[in-house]
Amino acid sequence: MLKNNPEIGQELLNVPMGEMIESMAISIANAQMALDSNSIEVAEMMGGLSPVKSEINGKEFINFKDSRVFFGKEKVSLAGAVESYNASRDEAYRASINDKIKDDVEPLYDKPVVNVDKAPTDNSAVFTPDNKVNTEVYYRKSATEWFEYDGSAYTSIATPTTTSVALKSGTVERTIYIPQRLSMLELGFSPTFYQFVDTIIKVAITIKFKREGSSSFNYKRDSKSTDRSASFSWRKGLKTNKTVTTSQVNANYSQKYSYSAEGSSLLQTKLVPIPPPAALEERIQLQMELAREEAEN
Repeated sequence: MLKNNPEIGQELLNVPMGEMIESMAISIANAQMALDSNSIEVAEMMGGLSPVKSEINGKEFINFKDSRVFFGKEKVSLAGAVESYNASRDEAYRASINDKIKDDVEPLYDKPVVNVDKAPTDNSAVFTPDNKVNTEVYYRKSATEWFEYDGSAYTSIATPTTTSVALKSGTVERTIYIPQRLSMLELGFSPTFYQFVDTIIKVAITIKFKREGSSSFNYKRDSKSTDRSASFSWRKGLKTNKTVTTSQVNANYSQKYSYSAEGSSLLQTKLVPIPPPAALEERIQLQMELAREEAEN
């Protein structure tokens, strides 16, 4: 009865404490790495260039997208606006600058353009400005009629394409205002890095051992009597009584036994933002001063 009782000490020793702590610690380390990776991506975006990954023929390529934001306007020269237009590949930014300079610029092709009043094959064609045959220029009769000289003959070509512009000859320099694009770092923002601190790993196990036993014995007696009599004469009578008694005994026995084990674990940690390092703030300030100096000069 109540044999093979659990040994509480052994039950505690059987708990894989080391594995549980190791697993929790590795989970925290992996979470920290994921947070740092995300913060680095945010820092790249705030710096003005966001990496964009693409795959071509099974190979991975990384390009960069301008992630600066429009913030106010800046005063620049007409030539400076043309330079900003040619340097940017952001269509929205180029369109905003083009609205300011479109009347003062013309497409900039990979070779100079010489205007002709007739097709160069016509002997009476007039070349502007010097009327000389040259393999290093394009000849333009109209917006859709272009020619090129290969050293021996003129050939008709398609309209050269270009994404750059140049100031028209004789354009007067002036000051204009164009939208200003700045990175988040230049606006004073800085990426936030997080770190787990005050980490508490708590493992608890509760073992409950309970034994209950009870027994009871009930005794109950019931008696029954049977009387018998006999007579031999009216004068002499003989009477005999017999009694039969029966007794009933009720007995019962009961026993209870219970055992339970409970385990629990608790992982408590605090996630706090880490302030940007002083070296980063100094470097950002220096870059802003250099950019301001370059713009002024």
